[in-house]
Amino acid sequence: MAGRVIVCGDLPDRYEAERLLAERHPGLHVDSVAQPWELAERALSGGYDVALLLKVAIAAHERRMEAIAGLRRNGFAGKVLAAGAFLTEKQDAVRAGADYAFDPDKQATERVVGAALVRPAAAADHPYLRSLFVGEWAVPARYGDALPAAAPDLLLAATSCHPGAAFWGALATSVRANPGMRCVIVEDDGTEDARTEALATGIQPYLELAVEGVGGLLAQVHRLLREIWLARVTGA
Repeated sequence: MAGRVIVCGDLPDRYEAERLLAERHPGLHVDSVAQPWELAERALSGGYDVALLLKVAIAAHERRMEAIAGLRRNGFAGKVLAAGAFLTEKQDAVRAGADYAFDPDKQATERVVGAALVRPAAAADHPYLRSLFVGEWAVPARYGDALPAAAPDLLLAATSCHPGAAFWGALATSVRANPGMRCVIVEDDGTEDARTEALATGIQPYLELAVEGVGGLLAQVHRLLREIWLARVTGA
């Protein structure tokens, strides 16, 4: 597994985390720092995919929260993971901007990091739908008249791209065969026949571009990608 991870914690704990990550994910590049302020500084300049804050003494809690908030405030594009034993410290971490907070006694840190590094596979037919993936934690792909050979985690389909009934029948079949695939149909400038066939699939969500606007579509895509990612991480 490829990726760059930076770990923050006390010396014995972070060395152990580095060892476990190297054993489980040999292709991973892992760096570590001792202080939360070092984490914020390094993570923002090092092109890291994941910033991991290990469990520390409660006296260092506020400094960890400040580091998480600083990462978000300064536009850290990766995932922020925070380990903690108490519910309140995990809640504080999420409020500060962590993407996920977990108890390392219940979830193995190396498994959580591995799951967090996986970007959901996303596919869209129309260029404006593919543009919704820009800046998202996803691996985007395009498709045309035929559906992707391998079902992605998230698929967007525009009525304007598929005037014939065959595509919509194939899409309905694919959704039934791949329960893990999330699918969004977007009604844009398609024909009335395409609209009828798309509605007949029963696939939800079914969104109207004229009603939702690009901003509404973007919010839906962001929410679905986050749900897909969270499901993978919580199950690690």
